[in-house]
Amino acid sequence: MPVIGGLHRTLKGKAALFILLLSVIGLGTLAAMFLRTQREMLAEFEAERMQIVEHFVVGTLKPVMLTGHADLMSGIMASLHSAPGVQSLAIVRTNGIEAFTDDATMKKVNDRLGENRFSRILKEPVQIVPAGDPMLKRAVESGKSDFVRRDVAGDGTVTSLMYPIANEEPCHACHGDDHKVRGVLVATFGLSASEAGTLQSMFWFSGIAFVLLLLTAALTYLFIVRIMAGRVSNIVDQVNRIVEEDRFDKRIVIDADDEVGQLAISFNHFISSVEIYRIEEGREKERLEQTVFERTRELREKNDFIESDLKLARRIQQNLMPEKFPTPPEADFHAAYLPCLHIGGDYYDVFEMPNRHVGVFMADASGHGSSAALLVSIVKAIVSTAGKDISSPSYVVQIINNTLAKLTPDDSFVTLFYGVINLANGKMSYSLAGHPPPMVYNRDSGELQYLQTNGSLVGVFDFDRFEDSEYIFQHGDRLLVFTDGLVEAMGEDGKMFGRERLAELFKDARYERPDAMTRHLLDSLASYTGGAALADDVTLLVVDYKKG
Repeated sequence: MPVIGGLHRTLKGKAALFILLLSVIGLGTLAAMFLRTQREMLAEFEAERMQIVEHFVVGTLKPVMLTGHADLMSGIMASLHSAPGVQSLAIVRTNGIEAFTDDATMKKVNDRLGENRFSRILKEPVQIVPAGDPMLKRAVESGKSDFVRRDVAGDGTVTSLMYPIANEEPCHACHGDDHKVRGVLVATFGLSASEAGTLQSMFWFSGIAFVLLLLTAALTYLFIVRIMAGRVSNIVDQVNRIVEEDRFDKRIVIDADDEVGQLAISFNHFISSVEIYRIEEGREKERLEQTVFERTRELREKNDFIESDLKLARRIQQNLMPEKFPTPPEADFHAAYLPCLHIGGDYYDVFEMPNRHVGVFMADASGHGSSAALLVSIVKAIVSTAGKDISSPSYVVQIINNTLAKLTPDDSFVTLFYGVINLANGKMSYSLAGHPPPMVYNRDSGELQYLQTNGSLVGVFDFDRFEDSEYIFQHGDRLLVFTDGLVEAMGEDGKMFGRERLAELFKDARYERPDAMTRHLLDSLASYTGGAALADDVTLLVVDYKKG
């Protein structure tokens, strides 16, 4: 089955299956025709036998039997026995025993005739047909003749005919009136020489037709396989070699102008199209590669320019940050700044003011990069000019707000903390505008305090108003100002660094120097984030007040 099931996958297999199907149909038709013809011929032979027997019984046998000339039976039977195809012939009584062959019958006939007409000694009764034979019984009861085909021999068909002889008149010799038939004529027929020759000729004709059919199927298969399939396979082999060798400049060679040749021509057109496409594709690839190369070079040049520009901007921004802090005996200052990009949006400053005052400033612009750096540059310029006013930090914040609200888009803003410390008495006035509340550690109480005041984002609305608040430093107090990039940094677990964590670390490092404490906080931040890149700028400013 697997072999037969796989034949349909090839042209040769399909041709073989198709021819096999046609052969089976042809052989079946031929066999049916042979059998039908044989049956018709046998039916004609049997009809001829029946006609011969009927003429014999009606025209010869019955008159002889009715007149009582039993001694003529041998000659009469011999005349029928010479008919074509007759093999055996006998007349039997209803019990199957051959008639006119025993002394009892002959004596009964002599007594009936009143003379010793039959005086010869006959043989013992012979059982021609078994007494219970169904065919004999059917002939006796129905009074109809019947053919039975007993055997099919090599030389023809052998049939038996049982022809009942009706008891039309009382048998004056051997039967009474109680029988429907006088006897049964049992004849066995074979085929005559001419009939057997006819059947043999038909058999040989069928055999020759069978051989011719097989020969035709084989020649058809060879034609399809050798001429059609072979040529198609040749085309397939050439195409495969072209593909394997990647030689689309080659063409299929075939010396035919029929459908197979047209197929080869179509393949050549296709191969030519592939070759043209590959050439055009190669040219397009080269063009694209050149374009990509040129664009990459342009992008590299632009990137180098931007990189150089950003480095310059970073140096400029770093120059905006204080290079060093004031060093009054009453306070120590230290800061740290980590931008998430080349330039950031955080800004801080500590500057001296008249009458032993110090300004502490920190700002955080929205966004990152150059836009945020531009915002804090504006803030720096305003603080540099207006920050000399020591009367009110909120006044300076108000100026910054009104200026940014007019110059910047609606989605740009700044948060900031601005405090002014009187070094003489430790009093600090400050304003907080949307910025994270700074932390103050009181050394005497050991408590941590958050500096709070009302103030919205800077640069959103020019009608916003800001307030001043106040805190008085004691000796040993420490102030920590920071941007939200510190507390909102994400750890590896997806949680923020948080204000509570910062407060605990602030307490732990409360006795360290300001620079040591900032390093401790930044190291803790790097450990928490796993060294990942920051999502926002981080700025820290520490102020220690030392005068009581």
